[in-house]
Amino acid sequence: MHNKFKKVSAVVMVMLMMASFSSCSGLNSAISEQADTTTKKSVDSKSNGKDSVGDDDIVGVAENKYKKGIELLKAGNYSEAQALFEACGDYEYAFDLANVCKAEIEFKNGNYSRATTYYAKVSEKTEVPDFDVQQKKASLPSRIALVKMAGSYRVTSNNITMTKYKKKKKLQWWYNIGIWSGQFIELECKENPDGTFDVTGFVQFQRYTKFAKKKSKIKKGPYKLAINLKNITKFPAKITLAKGVTLTYSNKIFIVNYSKTTKSGKNKIVYKSRVAYKKAN
Repeated sequence: MHNKFKKVSAVVMVMLMMASFSSCSGLNSAISEQADTTTKKSVDSKSNGKDSVGDDDIVGVAENKYKKGIELLKAGNYSEAQALFEACGDYEYAFDLANVCKAEIEFKNGNYSRATTYYAKVSEKTEVPDFDVQQKKASLPSRIALVKMAGSYRVTSNNITMTKYKKKKKLQWWYNIGIWSGQFIELECKENPDGTFDVTGFVQFQRYTKFAKKKSKIKKGPYKLAINLKNITKFPAKITLAKGVTLTYSNKIFIVNYSKTTKSGKNKIVYKSRVAYKKAN
């Protein structure tokens, strides 16, 4: 009887211990769940608090980079401006302005087809204060044409004459045979910050300078004149270089026309030169 009582007591103790363990486990689980809930609330609270990076802060960063990018764009610092615009994501016209920078970089490097491609991606709605994006885009073909004009030009044909008249009647005249040497054009083209160009250089052509009845006594020589065009967006079709001297440009050909008339008693002498130039290879 005494042994049975011990066995029953042992069973009861085991059961009580199991019940106690189960209760503790439930309590621990409840405490863990409560802790998780508290932690989540704490995280949510921080994410909505002053220490979080919200949408307003992100926009502010993009806005600052965008404004700095515009300043650099206006100053012609295209590489730095491009990096800032690309860091702005889809803020304002950042994507288009990054392409403007790329186009200008390619233009400076002489990659005109790439410059054209990048400008083609720029929306017609893109605007920047004090920087005409659309004008830059539209003027690209003429800018390319002006840059390509720079260089040396050599004579391809010449018609040089000297004629003596009595009233309207020709008394005697001289004319060139073949192409005379010492005739050329040299041009430099420099782009200004506003997108216009300064074109400078000179043109030299041959002409008769003194009439004579005998060939051995006639005189001829070169005539050199400066070319100085400021703030142009397109090379003029015709410019006056000096009295009686004009320079025309068409289909990549320059033509100098020179004319001068002098008197010799009752007669007059008319000097003329027409010289064509083409860019040297």
